[in-house]
Amino acid sequence: MRGRPITTQDMPTASKPAALAALPAARPKSAAAKAAQALVAGGIEHAYERIWSAIMDHRLPPGTRLVEDKLCEIFGLGRTRIRQVLQRLAHERVVTLMPNRGAIVSQPTVQEARDIFEARSLLEAGIVARFLQRATRADLRRLREHLAREKQAWRDQDRRAQLKLSGEFHLVIAELAGNPTLARLLRELVSRSSLIIAVFQRPGATSCPPDEHQALCSALERGDPAAVELMLAHLRHVLDDLNLVEHGANGIDLKAVLAGVA
Repeated sequence: MRGRPITTQDMPTASKPAALAALPAARPKSAAAKAAQALVAGGIEHAYERIWSAIMDHRLPPGTRLVEDKLCEIFGLGRTRIRQVLQRLAHERVVTLMPNRGAIVSQPTVQEARDIFEARSLLEAGIVARFLQRATRADLRRLREHLAREKQAWRDQDRRAQLKLSGEFHLVIAELAGNPTLARLLRELVSRSSLIIAVFQRPGATSCPPDEHQALCSALERGDPAAVELMLAHLRHVLDDLNLVEHGANGIDLKAVLAGVA
C-alpha cells in the first residue's frame, strides 16, 4: 500500500536546510512576463478611469446597466479583469452589483440625497465644534495645505480632483477633531454624497466651491464659533444647488459613451 510522499515536514529539523536548498529556486519573471502584467494592469486602470469619468460627467446616468460582454469588447479585457474594475467601482459606491443582474450605475434617490445631507449637517456641526476646542497650529497648517491643493485642482479644471479634494477637506477636519468614530461615519457619508453631487448637480454648477472652504478655514484659524454656522450654510448651499429630480437611464449606448476619445 503506497503511503503519502515524504515532505520536509517529516524530516528532522537539522535535515531541513539541506533539503530546502535542494529544491528548485522560484524562477524570476521574465521581462516579457513583467511587460504583459503591466499591460493588463494598465488596461484595468484605463477601464476604471473611463467608466468613473463617464459616471461623474453624467454620460452614464444612474441605473445604466454595465453589461460585461460589451465592456470586454470596448476595453479588450477578459471577463475576470472587467469584474475587477466593477468590484472596485462598487467598493467606491459608484456602481451597484446586482445578484443575477450584473452591474448598474448606482442610483441614489432624491430622498436619499436629502437624508445624506441632513445627516452630514448634524454630524459636521459637532465635528467643527470639537475641532475648535482641540485644533493645534500643526492641524491648521495641514488644513491650509489641503485647501491649497483643492484650489490648484480648480485652477487646473480637474473635475475628478475637485470632487475628491473637496470631500477630503471635510474629512481632514473630522480627523483632526480627534474622534475616530465620527471620522469613520463621515467618511461613508462623504463617499455617498460625492456620487449624489455628480448625479444631481445642475449643469454649470460647482460643488463645494473653494471660496466657501476658505471662509470656513479662516473662521477655524480664528477659533470663531461662527465656523459651525458656516459649515451648515455651506452644506445647505451644496444641497440647494442640486437638481433633485429622479433620472432615467434608458437607451444608453455603452460603446458610444466609453469607446470614444477621452
